[in-house]
Amino acid sequence: MAIIKADIIEIIKRRIRESELNYFSAIGLDDEPMWGEPLIGFGRGDDSYYDYLKEDIGEFHWSPAEAFSLGKGGTEVESGDLLIVSIALPQTEKTKKLNAEQDKEPTLRWTVTRGEWESMIADISAKIVCDIEEKGAHAVGIDHIKEFGRETSVKYGIASNWSHRHTAFICGLGTFGKCDGLITKKGKAMRFTTILIQADIPADERSYSKYNEWCAFDSGCRDCINRCPVKALSDKGHDKEKCSRFLNHLKEKILEEGKLNPEYISGCGLCQCGVACSDGVPAKGQITK
Repeated sequence: MAIIKADIIEIIKRRIRESELNYFSAIGLDDEPMWGEPLIGFGRGDDSYYDYLKEDIGEFHWSPAEAFSLGKGGTEVESGDLLIVSIALPQTEKTKKLNAEQDKEPTLRWTVTRGEWESMIADISAKIVCDIEEKGAHAVGIDHIKEFGRETSVKYGIASNWSHRHTAFICGLGTFGKCDGLITKKGKAMRFTTILIQADIPADERSYSKYNEWCAFDSGCRDCINRCPVKALSDKGHDKEKCSRFLNHLKEKILEEGKLNPEYISGCGLCQCGVACSDGVPAKGQITK
């Protein structure tokens, strides 16, 4: 029997729920999960947005077929044969609350969720791919492709050869905010990963038509702009270089204090907490000016 959406959803939720890495063990909180129940969206590899990403971000951005081929050692496949599965993991309410109380730098909890992300999601996605293939469908986890990494876009600067957030947009999970975060029905304090599956399963229908439809900036919201501790956000958008310099500063601080794993990638997240879109799509009554 061919794999169906319900199978994929069950596998993903179970692997996240059972993961021993999804806890704050690094700071002695072995009974507190780092991430909540995931959102899962489905798209198709021949969605025209993937052609647009190559044109807009850069030719280096993989098509689904290119990514699948890299992950499968050169196996050729058409993008239209691929199901795209976007997985969005939300920060817990406690982590968001504590980070919302900060105005200069992130909390230890936020730093740990970012720092532990790569090893956790690599383990979880590997098990998801294994479970899917046991069901008879070929699959690839983007985070397992050794060539996956940063690139430089002429138009946007810092970029990558696969955008998990754009894929989440394509799969119907949310639209972009002014700070470049993706606003989902569970808010903007999220991280994402992608699984590609060779399967004839239909895409989810997107409930929006515009890339920033769920952002309240055009209605007067400036929450994320006001929250940024280094003014890397403005009405013009996200200054990635200024943001990156601040993250490098946070990384240096981790190294100096010697409290956490020096291999951590640093994160901030102040623009994702204490804002109108922290917990969902903002209603008009939530918007501040």
